[in-house]
Amino acid sequence: MIEYIELQDEALTALLANNDNKAFEALYQRYAHDLYQHAYTRFPVPHLLEDMIQDIFIHLYKKRHTLGEVKNVKAYLYAAMRNRIFNEIRNSLLHEKHHQQIPATGVTETEINYDVKLLEKRLSQALDKLTERSREIFLLSRRDQLSNKEIAQRLGISVKAVEKHMGKSLQVMRDEFKDYGLILALTIVLYH
Repeated sequence: MIEYIELQDEALTALLANNDNKAFEALYQRYAHDLYQHAYTRFPVPHLLEDMIQDIFIHLYKKRHTLGEVKNVKAYLYAAMRNRIFNEIRNSLLHEKHHQQIPATGVTETEINYDVKLLEKRLSQALDKLTERSREIFLLSRRDQLSNKEIAQRLGISVKAVEKHMGKSLQVMRDEFKDYGLILALTIVLYH
């Protein structure tokens, strides 16, 4: 029986390239927490960091068949996180700059309410695309601000199951809100 925790990164990536999910779990267990802690010192926004880490590992899993090109998985994961943080900051700055250029008097309360209604309708449509369990987990995470561990405890499921549902949910949300910016849209709708 393979002791995955004892394997070097190169061995784990080779196993992962052959669709060994336990190798993926070992890499996740090895790096996710430290990656989060490292990133938090530069970008202390917990819910965004959790999403970024899930996205990075989802991308790693999707790219598993070409991981032979990656010589240092740790460096690859940290570089991916750095790039995600830079992109998030850049997008936030661009968004802020855009809003500063819009005259405050040019937008009425009615227009804002109309936009929020449209976003709420889009959110409702996106939530309808999710399974009942994924919808429940997504709302507990984003609306109620529960951590993955808290959700797992509340629903009596594993943290891995919560992460799996959140990954699927976030992909649906990204697709639905690609024209708006996922973070902005969900923030407006869930906290309006």
